[in-house]
Amino acid sequence: MRAYFTLICLAIAAFLAPAAHAQCVALTDLLAIGADPTAQSSGKVVTDHLSFEWAYMASAPTAKEASWTYTPSGTSTPTARLVVRPQRPGQDVVLKTAQASCVRDLRSELKSRKLTPQPVTCPSCEAVRYQGADFDVTLYSMMKGEFPFVVVVHQVPPTMPPAANGATTTKNP
Repeated sequence: MRAYFTLICLAIAAFLAPAAHAQCVALTDLLAIGADPTAQSSGKVVTDHLSFEWAYMASAPTAKEASWTYTPSGTSTPTARLVVRPQRPGQDVVLKTAQASCVRDLRSELKSRKLTPQPVTCPSCEAVRYQGADFDVTLYSMMKGEFPFVVVVHQVPPTMPPAANGATTTKNP
């Protein structure tokens, strides 16, 4: 009986895992989106890096900026949102999600690149930044609202050096 119950639990987990993981976006895709200067003006650039379950939401009076949302089948509330925002210089790719495993996957990928986490001042949340040669990634957790996990990826143009190591800053996701 116990073995039967274990098999049922494993089957359910195997069925649900791909659906939950579909809302996660790999670091390579986030970096590719951020590196493309047309990502803000061309929805296709972003759509090419997301799974088919993501839906494009054009800007409207209720939504100031265009975004891509992931809404699991059978629900009406999105569990992930991706936005490309202008920054000087470059642009930020912002992934907001309710799925902690997405942030864990990104953190593991950043650590595998031998990047050191740096604390970031964030009132009412936890945040850490990883800096690469031409990008930085800030991971926020325990955020208030519908998306408790936020990932901000910023491409650093080759002509500008990244921020000094050990610098503690406040960034509003």
